[in-house]
Amino acid sequence: MPITVRGYGVDERNAQLLEIFTLSEVPDLAWIHFFRERSAYSQFDYTTATIRGNLLQVNLPERGELARLVESVEGLIHAANLDHQFHTA
Repeated sequence: MPITVRGYGVDERNAQLLEIFTLSEVPDLAWIHFFRERSAYSQFDYTTATIRGNLLQVNLPERGELARLVESVEGLIHAANLDHQFHTA
């Protein structure tokens, strides 16, 4: 079953904004690898993104970028799902 975003929210820690995505399930290591590969080509910096369990945390440059970041993450999740489907089947 493909991974989807179940919810998201913004957290502010030490004057830094974090966007936290709740994924529909805990991704396996292959899926995480595909997500990271695809994110290398994004306009956002995903090098500090963390995935723990079913939570994906990404630095949010500023609140005005929230909609674009959500759209970017959803696109990366879709691409990682396709990569996972074709390379691990």
